Amino acid sequence: MIPITQAGLDRLKQNLITLKAELVRTFEEKREAAAEGDLKENSAYIFMGERAIVLQTQIEEISNSIKDATLIEIPTSTNKIEIGHKVKVLFNNDNREMTITLVGKDDNAIKTGWISHTSPIGIALLNKTVNEKVEVNGQIVTILEISLTEL
Repeated sequence: MIPITQAGLDRLKQNLITLKAELVRTFEEKREAAAEGDLKENSAYIFMGERAIVLQTQIEEISNSIKDATLIEIPTSTNKIEIGHKVKVLFNNDNREMTITLVGKDDNAIKTGWISHTSPIGIALLNKTVNEKVEVNGQIVTILEISLTEL
């Protein structure tokens, strides 16, 4: 199961609709190119065939993501970091603070501060507690605060 917010699931579904419409247009353009004759040297026909393959692959990937999606349950405790928590961290090397919300991989960047749990910082923070230090891309990061959030 793939964790995702409702906003992320809605975005995937909209992308699927867009890709399916684009695939229909691609097949129409391929059919029009085929009507021009000699298919071996018809670059438009060849391109549309290749484009259709790419679109079909993208449609399959998004369809699988939707099928495997599980809506993120908002955490009820702040004992340790879970997907759905808002986390305030300190990058020790330059005293820079950052507040992020850990979300599913398909939610990344839907909202400012939303970071995928599969990103380097997401992986480092999962299951950690306040005041723990983790290493992210060679930098030491201190967990300052874990809070509940609306997704």
